[in-house]
Amino acid sequence: MEQGGTTLDREWLRLRNQLRDNERIWAGFRQIEVQMIGSHSLTDLIGVITQGIPEVFPGIDCVTLACVDPEYEMLRLIEKGASVLQPNSFVAITRETLDGLFTRPWLPRLGPADAHLHSLLFSDNPSASGSVALSPLIRRGELIGILNQGSRDPRHFISGTATDLLEHLAAVAALCIDNAINQERLKLDGLTDPLTGVSNRRFFERRIAEEVERWARQVGPLVCMMVDVDFFKQVNDQYGHQVGDRVLRQIASILGQDLRGSDVLARYGGEEFVLLLPGASAAQGAAIAERLRANIAHSAFVIPEGIDLNVTVSVGFACLEPGVDSYGSDPSVWLFQRVDAALYQAKQTGRNRVIQAPPE
Repeated sequence: MEQGGTTLDREWLRLRNQLRDNERIWAGFRQIEVQMIGSHSLTDLIGVITQGIPEVFPGIDCVTLACVDPEYEMLRLIEKGASVLQPNSFVAITRETLDGLFTRPWLPRLGPADAHLHSLLFSDNPSASGSVALSPLIRRGELIGILNQGSRDPRHFISGTATDLLEHLAAVAALCIDNAINQERLKLDGLTDPLTGVSNRRFFERRIAEEVERWARQVGPLVCMMVDVDFFKQVNDQYGHQVGDRVLRQIASILGQDLRGSDVLARYGGEEFVLLLPGASAAQGAAIAERLRANIAHSAFVIPEGIDLNVTVSVGFACLEPGVDSYGSDPSVWLFQRVDAALYQAKQTGRNRVIQAPPE
């Protein structure tokens, strides 16, 4: 019995230590994920990935990011802040080379650091000379790059090990890279509304044309919605334009919560905002619109005098369904006209409500 008890005690201690290790690993992944999502620029994001991961996870000695960058766009974007990054943190890789490293399904590669990969992805950094984990970065169904982690320990990354966490981290990194590049493009192109910080009408008009083209290729449904602040003129008249500006900024922040990387939020003009939700069905669009309406209605809008404002919005939306060919010669015109009509109906029938345009 004593021997059996000792064996059980050892097994219990092993399981307890394993659980503690798993908790520590999950906490580390969450920490890196939050930092990536909160990055303010592409340079900040690359710094979190390449410097933050080794700081959080013992045994990972070197991290680099390799992406297809044919026009050197990413290199130009990080050029201004390159001094805060470690040398060779970012590697511009060709499409041909990237496709040669992975085959579908795109899954992480773990194992020894052979000389070719070591030279290509780690610039012969001795910190990655033992074993490596190469996690493919996938965005919008396309392989765009690799998140590379290296260790001096030949047994740190072993082929056959579960890769769920590596895949999750790579998915978040790919989304954040895409978002960071889009935000940098907005700054460069003047497509951001200066008051609210979201996209402006010009950017929206560009994106709706792109998304309708994608819809026409039978990619999936496309929801468009317009949000109008109820009685906004009264807010400006009673409390002044500074308070009105604060209200618009807060509404933009609420509307931007929980949006996916492919979604679009823009200030269309005045107190009107528009959203594009590629891939969302009419039912999903209705649920999202109702959630946004309720979130705004239940939010506290406090003006400098300490008075709480009750602010509501009216929402109209419509959906382009895949496989339907009755939207006319320009489906984007049909879509926006239906959205506008639905919004008008929402305002005429009492405001603070969601109206869906009827299908064709």
